[in-house]
Amino acid sequence: MKFKLAIFDFDGTIMDTSPGIFATANATIESLGLEPEKDPSVLARFVGPPIRESFVAVYNLDESLLDEAVTRYRAIYDRTGRFGAELYPGINRMLAALKAAGYRLAVATLKSEPVVKQMTDHFGLTPYFDSIRGSDPIHKRSKAAVIHQVLEDLQIKAEEAVLIGDTPHDEEGAGEAGSAFIAVDWGFGFPKGYRASSTMVAESPLNVLTFLL
Repeated sequence: MKFKLAIFDFDGTIMDTSPGIFATANATIESLGLEPEKDPSVLARFVGPPIRESFVAVYNLDESLLDEAVTRYRAIYDRTGRFGAELYPGINRMLAALKAAGYRLAVATLKSEPVVKQMTDHFGLTPYFDSIRGSDPIHKRSKAAVIHQVLEDLQIKAEEAVLIGDTPHDEEGAGEAGSAFIAVDWGFGFPKGYRASSTMVAESPLNVLTFLL
């Protein structure tokens, strides 16, 4: 094995959660009396970065409304949005192959930790993972901090781990944490055919295995 631990982002990497996320974002904005965003390519900015940043990037939301927007978003997503998702084809086979090869597996996401655990339970993914970590109650934890929490849980060094994710935000978090990174081009942040000299790029979940086995 090239690493001891494979850490996965969740939204846009393990699951296509865009239907639930996009609907929740617009429902939140409408509850504040503002205009929703119809363009999916713009709403895609909600996948990856912290929610506060996304409300500013997508809706140019005023600072004074951000705390209320995040609170409403979390409540709406918990009621109606969290199961508006589907696994990307090949995810189960990829996770099973890595587990069989002796990898420790984990999730590191900026999604609310209780919500992501409910989703991994619902979709039958929890048995694959040795650690599932998400954002803190005030949702200000960085990607690197979540990665470090996984590393602490499993007592594995940063250089022995690789993060697999679909956005530049994931790539930055892996770099800050001191871990390697594999970009995936089936999610929301990297375009099809994305290439970077310093980054491994997987074109499908099963293609991830070529970098790790």
